[in-house]
Amino acid sequence: MAALTIFSNAIRLAANNCLNKLTTTAICRTTNSALSLWEPGRVTYVTTRLGWMPPIPKHQVEIPEFDKEKEKLMKDVTKEINKQIATNKVGRLFAVVHICGKQFKITENDIIIVQGHWPPSIGDRIKLEKVLLVGSTDFTLIGRPILNRDLVSINATVIEKTLSSTKYHFRMKKRKQYRRLHFYRTPHTMVRINTIDINGDIDKRKEVEEIDRVY
Repeated sequence: MAALTIFSNAIRLAANNCLNKLTTTAICRTTNSALSLWEPGRVTYVTTRLGWMPPIPKHQVEIPEFDKEKEKLMKDVTKEINKQIATNKVGRLFAVVHICGKQFKITENDIIIVQGHWPPSIGDRIKLEKVLLVGSTDFTLIGRPILNRDLVSINATVIEKTLSSTKYHFRMKKRKQYRRLHFYRTPHTMVRINTIDINGDIDKRKEVEEIDRVY
């Protein structure tokens, strides 16, 4: 009987230590004697919270959606941005555009290379409409997912269409006398960014408008 009591106490101590490490609450098992292990009705569990844990509030905390201070701050920031745009003091603008499944960070007079087949030909003047972001030294406008096409105008010109350097793809299956060497070149289109402009106030147009017509 003494051996059984010692064994049960050791198991209980190990279980309590493991539970204290794995859970955020301390679970203690209280029994009267070793014989009570075969009596489920006499085994009780006591759950206590640790001292370092914050108390659970008895009521649900409601967070107000409208904050007067944040609303006033947003209006002041918007007014300052509109003032900079009206006086043409935004500095050199940069933007992030989406072209042929890739994103490019661009600014005026940049030249980007679009890989893969792209329909525009040499000399075409195009307008990049999938603008994800546009920014200046003092502010940044982020689209969700893209900015309005009437708000930002990015004009570009296709200056060259060429092929990339020769690349190769080698395949081999060992012990099968199978070797294949394939050479290929990827079409490249070089585009020069002419201008990046913000048209009018930023709070006068919807953020996303007719997004289904942008390809």
